[in-house]
Amino acid sequence: MDFFDREARAQKQTRRLVWLFGLTVVVMLLVNNLLLASLIYIFSDPLSNSAWWSPVSIIAATFYLGGEALVYPRHFLKLILHPQIAGWISLGTLSSIAAGCYYKIRQLSAGGPAVAELLGGRRIESRTADADEQRLRNVVEEMAIASGTSAPVIYILDNERGINSFAAGYTRDDAAIGLTRGAVKLLTRDELQGVVAHEFSHILNGDTRLNMKLIGLAHGLFWPTILGRVLIYGDTAVPEADDSFLLREDRTQLLPTAPLGFFFTVLGSLSLPLVRLIKSAICRQREWLADAAAVQFTRNPAGITGALKKIGGLFKHGRLDSPHAEVASHLYFESFNYESWFPFLTTHPPLAKRITAIDPAFTGDFPAVKMLAPNQFERDQAFEQVAGNAIALEWALPGSVLAQAGAATAEHLKQASLMRLNLPTKVKLAVRDPAGATAVIYSLLLSDDDSLRNRQRQLLQANLAPELYAQTMTLAPQITALGARYKLFLAEFAVPALRETNAGEHDAFHQTMQRLIESDGSIDLFEYTLMKMVARQLRAHFGGAGAGKTIYGKVADVLPEGALLLSALAHMGAEDEPEARAAFAKGAEFLDMPTTLKAQFVPRSEWDLSKVDAALTRLSRCPDAVTRNILLACGKTVAADGQVTEREAELLRAIADALDCPMPPFVEAIRGEELANEP
Repeated sequence: MDFFDREARAQKQTRRLVWLFGLTVVVMLLVNNLLLASLIYIFSDPLSNSAWWSPVSIIAATFYLGGEALVYPRHFLKLILHPQIAGWISLGTLSSIAAGCYYKIRQLSAGGPAVAELLGGRRIESRTADADEQRLRNVVEEMAIASGTSAPVIYILDNERGINSFAAGYTRDDAAIGLTRGAVKLLTRDELQGVVAHEFSHILNGDTRLNMKLIGLAHGLFWPTILGRVLIYGDTAVPEADDSFLLREDRTQLLPTAPLGFFFTVLGSLSLPLVRLIKSAICRQREWLADAAAVQFTRNPAGITGALKKIGGLFKHGRLDSPHAEVASHLYFESFNYESWFPFLTTHPPLAKRITAIDPAFTGDFPAVKMLAPNQFERDQAFEQVAGNAIALEWALPGSVLAQAGAATAEHLKQASLMRLNLPTKVKLAVRDPAGATAVIYSLLLSDDDSLRNRQRQLLQANLAPELYAQTMTLAPQITALGARYKLFLAEFAVPALRETNAGEHDAFHQTMQRLIESDGSIDLFEYTLMKMVARQLRAHFGGAGAGKTIYGKVADVLPEGALLLSALAHMGAEDEPEARAAFAKGAEFLDMPTTLKAQFVPRSEWDLSKVDAALTRLSRCPDAVTRNILLACGKTVAADGQVTEREAELLRAIADALDCPMPPFVEAIRGEELANEP
């Protein structure tokens, strides 16, 4: 199953969710009607003065049937079927559900970060000085580079001492990953890597988009439960300052509003089993797949199994104390609560079974959890340096473009780790800082031509603050020396820090970037795609509207745009027009179109970057089947001469990003370039 098949599967799951939600609403209408009718039947006697104070009696008197007291069994059926009673109960139920859904969907409109903040998460700054947070950021960003996706925003749930994590977001560009403080403090780097790989599997497979929709729908059904927990315990259960992660007692204090909270909790519990049943039906199987993907991604089964064993051995397990934990229960790495009496209602498979599926030798014993050594971070850094020197010997075999899409492997992860380790110290520090990340992008866009480079320097000096200009000029020689393979890599690494700029700084950055690219009177295709990638990954954060998915249906509907893109790629790797035409013809053979149509080659004199931009914008709004076909043709065009250079491989990745398709680094192209340059 490739990336596009997984996307289609996620869409089918969305339709399944809508049907299940509709069925649940119908069941809730029946349950509420039956419950209220039963209460009226049992407790009411509207002719009895002694019961005048009973609210149920008042309701019964309002719907008094046939002038008789409701004390006979034959009236029970009349109560259930009474149009006024059924109508008012149904209206109240539907209004409550609709209001709850609308409120939650609006609250989470910002995507993954909104979920993390709802659960009490704190965003990790790109320049954090905390060793544990820096280790986590390294793991997450390496996996983002290896999988070809935007680096998600990272959050830590400081008040949670259990071991758990989650990934959330409507798209891969507004995704967020959150881990509990217990996970960050108690898991080794390998175990963290296994947990984060599990979450990245959900992001790549489109599970997070479905999960966000499920949060909104589920909230409409059981919002009284959440309100009840807030009234009982407060908005968050903050641990005492001296509490240890290994402490074996919970110190929770009830608020004065607890009695009212218990009432709302009981009221919301009516729908809780139904909501959990929906989540189990939608999510349970995907947890097995995410575990398997994590093992495939890291090629280290001990990482994820080690994390699962520590969850089983910790007294808190994966428990979350936030009153909002239930609404996002299907997002977590492990169940947020203790083992349920009804396994079929759980969103996650049993812990022991998950471990046994990866490690058949597991005996079922969970060892006691110990704190990591204080110098664990330094040990991890030393290991990275040793591993970085060794992993350069391992590379993936060449494969097709479509096989690469959304299919991160251990080789991609190793390549991302190696490239990060080989960055000069000043560049490493710069990509962690908003101003430094801005300087890195400017450095990437400086031309190799001396005269043009001088014009670009003058432009930067006129538009930048002296400190930023000086930093750009300092970084430029080091970044140029890194070579073509690092351009897209550095741009992707810089995006998290660029998200920390304000709207005014972002607008100024975008304008300066565009002026740099246009400074020579023409825009290089690679420069353009790099700019487009950075702009697209920042768009979700700064609130810009993304292109909607207008369904064109077939490649024939976007054939002129596809032909223009293939022509531009053919010119990129060809020395003259006949060679470009030959490369175009090889790529066009793979376009799925009627025999009556033919893709027309576009000479270099008839297209510019504005036309390529319009073509990519239209192509980005195509369904997955068309995107799959266009990318296949692009790959065949680039490889028409039998080789793929680093620059061509990175250009393909940038185009795939513009079409919203995650593309890992082409390690075989990088290795091939290295071999060609060796004496």
